[in-house]
Amino acid sequence: MNTQDLENLIANHPVLTEHAEFVRGLVRPSVRITISKEAATGVQSKFGGPAMVPAGFEWPEHDVGLYYFLGQINFAEIENRPDSLPASGLLSLFNADYNPDSDSDAEVFWGDEGYLKAWYFEDLECLVPMKAPHGKDVKGKRIELVGDLDIPRHEDMLEGCPFDADILEDLLEVEGELPGPSANVEMLATDYLLGYPSYHSLGYNPTPGPEWMSLLTIESYDDFNWCWQDGAKLMVFIEQDKLVARDFSNLMCDAG
Repeated sequence: MNTQDLENLIANHPVLTEHAEFVRGLVRPSVRITISKEAATGVQSKFGGPAMVPAGFEWPEHDVGLYYFLGQINFAEIENRPDSLPASGLLSLFNADYNPDSDSDAEVFWGDEGYLKAWYFEDLECLVPMKAPHGKDVKGKRIELVGDLDIPRHEDMLEGCPFDADILEDLLEVEGELPGPSANVEMLATDYLLGYPSYHSLGYNPTPGPEWMSLLTIESYDDFNWCWQDGAKLMVFIEQDKLVARDFSNLMCDAG
């Protein structure tokens, strides 16, 4: 969503027009993620493929199964980057999963501590490609990153709303039908950084607490072997002061 999309949304519904300042106050910066058909190379932002890490990097492990390389964000590639994100550096993300070759009945749960691990590398020149030691890489695809705006998509995130929150939720379900420059694209991104968390099946706001904020929200994709909660979304959260400090060592997740 851009500023014009928001104004179109407000102008095309009398209740939202009446409470325009409240609606405008809901806006949070975000970064729209678009998956390209192109293969990514080197330190380009991508999902899947080999990880770009320093030589000698120790691939994360856990007792239940395997860590997969989820993807990497090159912050310097973000067009119209929100100020809260680093101007440069690479964020590498790894998610835990069960080992399909194991005889163990143990399961991996996205709410477990350490389900998603991240490393932030400021020096990109020292990074080299590393394939997963378990040999279960998936083909990488480049992702494009563009600064965007986000508003809540769920009633659970509209505390103090002066109108029936279902009005806004219903309007946002009708993608691309409002007049304006974004009429032929999704008004709100489905994969994105920052913004508000969004989900399919949960009945509550998954943000862990007031000191936490949304870092990443992504859909399930067969191409990357991602199936979060029966094909739903993965939501990743970071403490606000940790993001300011560029400390990505403690992330929490939910899915649904």
